[in-house]
Amino acid sequence: MPHPTAVRITDAALEVLGTGGIHALSHARVDATAGLPPGSTSNYFRTRATLVDGAVERLRHLDGEAFAMRLAAGFPGEMSELIRAYADFVDDATGESRVRTAARHVIFAQGVVQPSLLEQLNADRRLLVDWTAGALTSLGVPRAEHIAPLLLAGIEGLLLHRLSAFTSGPAHPDVHRLITSLAQETT
Repeated sequence: MPHPTAVRITDAALEVLGTGGIHALSHARVDATAGLPPGSTSNYFRTRATLVDGAVERLRHLDGEAFAMRLAAGFPGEMSELIRAYADFVDDATGESRVRTAARHVIFAQGVVQPSLLEQLNADRRLLVDWTAGALTSLGVPRAEHIAPLLLAGIEGLLLHRLSAFTSGPAHPDVHRLITSLAQETT
């Protein structure tokens, strides 16, 4: 288990990334955001690169906790439950968890020029694709393994549109259209 101060630092790093972007990330800014004395972040994460790695690990931990709860609940028994689960996810990710979602997008964008950042996040993404394919299969959707990655790409698009204020309002109608149209696609 990470030291509580390291967790506080990585939470603050996600806050900085989600509100200021990759160029705003500095040891001093994280210290200030975490409410820690100057130099604290450097004691745990000597370089900016290790600080970003720590933020990625924290993001993975938080996502892992949420995913474990979803796994424990099992697959949805009806399509409406799957739609509700993804709509609730989109509403939370662009509402209460907006800063963390923005931080994730900043890290993904940085991963274009620093691919090592993407390795672990994409491994987690594959777990979600596999779970989604399993859920769709359990609901009788043909070709679920082909539809699942498209569904998640659509969800990520909805997140980006909402984060950038291109669209707003409850996610349920858009998620419903996305999932039902993909589930009907069998070719």
